[in-house]
Amino acid sequence: MKKGLVKALAVCGAAIMATAALTACGNQASNKLIMGTNAAFPPFEYTTTNGLVGEFDGIDVAIAKKIAEADGKELQINDMEFDGLISAVSTGKIDMAVAGMTVTDERKQNVDFSDTYYVAAQVMVVAADNEDIKSAEDIKKGKKVGVVIGYTGDSLVTEMGVDDNNITRANRGIDIVQDVKNGKLDAVVIDSATGKALAEANGLKVVEDPKAFETEEYAIAVKKGNKELVDKINKVLAEMKKSGEIEKLAVKYNSETAAK
Repeated sequence: MKKGLVKALAVCGAAIMATAALTACGNQASNKLIMGTNAAFPPFEYTTTNGLVGEFDGIDVAIAKKIAEADGKELQINDMEFDGLISAVSTGKIDMAVAGMTVTDERKQNVDFSDTYYVAAQVMVVAADNEDIKSAEDIKKGKKVGVVIGYTGDSLVTEMGVDDNNITRANRGIDIVQDVKNGKLDAVVIDSATGKALAEANGLKVVEDPKAFETEEYAIAVKKGNKELVDKINKVLAEMKKSGEIEKLAVKYNSETAAK
């Protein structure tokens, strides 16, 4: 009887300890705000030796850190492929996707978006001495064009009528721009801020065509129905826009990225 009682108490104690451990883990997890991104999109997100959050830095990282701090949480950043971010948000693997993500009707079917925090357009990054490409029409004339998988430029060049055999796709803007620098590609179609930063850093130039490339809005994606988080994000974004902080971050990180 005593043995049985001791055994029962031991089992009970173990159960209590396990419950406490799970509760501790749960509390620890709830103290973190998990941001998913593709950290190869300077000046919005990139890796460096001494980043703002671990190895990560950029405009989006600075904004996400503000959001986490306002919610009393620690920001955790998960680096992944861009085309996997929507799925990661939808399945709850990450709390929010902050990755220079353009709001589209297709994406809105799977996630909810915050208010817009940045407006951008597509540009073409070409060699500094390139005189053949002066408009978007020119890249349709047998030019070798690079894009990043899942970015706006990826779908845009196909819609424009660029031959798929002349399109090279990569997972990182940094890598695909190197192919222009090395003469493997004639142009890369990419978001304006990133294109300008990478062009300056690699001795290339940017060709703009406002008639062909419409502006697009960046926002933060969260799981559908998570109004509480959207409201918290929007409050921080509104404060940062009102104070001019987002504009200052854009100037700061564009300059720093170009100087690297």
